[in-house]
Amino acid sequence: MRRTALLALAMVFLVVAWLWDALVAIGRTIASFVPWARFKQAFARLVDRLPAPLVLLIFLVPFLIVEPLLVVATVAIAMGYVVSGAISWIVLKFLAVALIPAIFDLTKHRLMTMPWFVRAYEKVTVFHDYADQIVAPYKQAATAVLRRWRMRAATVTRRVPGLAHLAARFAARKRAANGRPAMPSNG
Repeated sequence: MRRTALLALAMVFLVVAWLWDALVAIGRTIASFVPWARFKQAFARLVDRLPAPLVLLIFLVPFLIVEPLLVVATVAIAMGYVVSGAISWIVLKFLAVALIPAIFDLTKHRLMTMPWFVRAYEKVTVFHDYADQIVAPYKQAATAVLRRWRMRAATVTRRVPGLAHLAARFAARKRAANGRPAMPSNG
């Protein structure tokens, strides 16, 4: 029972960490499209000038705003305003999950000047690595199952006339969307 609970906790932690990494990348991409280069430079200069505790406050502001509003959205759901409460909850959660990693990415270098924050960050990183070790065998097993399913799908695709050509076209489009050159078709 303890191992199952630990595995579930590790998987939840890793999913949040993977989302965090993905959202940091998305935040960087979105930030690169923002035409406010001077604003971004000014924010970076501000972060560099501010003392680390104030930078920590900047990092925590989205959390301090969103968490109480999540409670309000949950109360709205409990009081019968299910649709508006659920939509509010989802939007708020999305904002928190999108903003906090992006702000952390912009403020990390200043936050890491506080020794207690460095220790906390290192503990989270150690737990992340530990969670990776716990989940790794299950991840490998899931990858193997997915590989077998793909092989079965490829076998079925080859047996059905015209389906192989359609699958090849789909794979070529997928490769092209990922920035890789499309494979030449033989037909």
